[in-house]
Amino acid sequence: MLKHFPVLFLILLLPSLVSARWIDDIAVIENSAVGTVAFSHYQHLEALGKNCVFCHNEVFNIDPQKNQPVSMAEMAKGQSCGACHNGQKAFTVAENCASCHPLGDIVFNVAEGDASFSHEVHTEMYSCSDCHPDLFIPDRSRNQRVSMDEMSAGASCGACHDGDTAFSVDENCSSCHAME
Repeated sequence: MLKHFPVLFLILLLPSLVSARWIDDIAVIENSAVGTVAFSHYQHLEALGKNCVFCHNEVFNIDPQKNQPVSMAEMAKGQSCGACHNGQKAFTVAENCASCHPLGDIVFNVAEGDASFSHEVHTEMYSCSDCHPDLFIPDRSRNQRVSMDEMSAGASCGACHDGDTAFSVDENCSSCHAME
């Protein structure tokens, strides 16, 4: 019985190795071209029949440091995630942004009092492409700071908050800024 223990051990261990549950499910990928991405290994393994080599190392290198950042336009042409997310194999990279990009509230630290931006409120009315990347680059560190006067003239939030499309940046200050 003891001599069969290694074989029995492998037989019992094999299902857990095959299911790849030893992999961290959510990989958070910081990409200055497209913003933060939350990638679910488990969701993709389930869809692809637990076939790791489907993506590694053809589309993505197993070593994350070796993966080059790509833009959404490059993905739309079939690079990176766009190899599958092309509208035929899986949903296209041009839609369902929140499936990959976490949409949390953003707080901007400004002299006028911290300004809060709610993705939830805005995505109920607009699509992501209404603002990204023309008004705002997904990487906040690459966006230019603008003054309230510049916003009043139509820059940044003022592109919509003009008094016609949405309330003006010159009114309802407490809608965005924490007032003390």
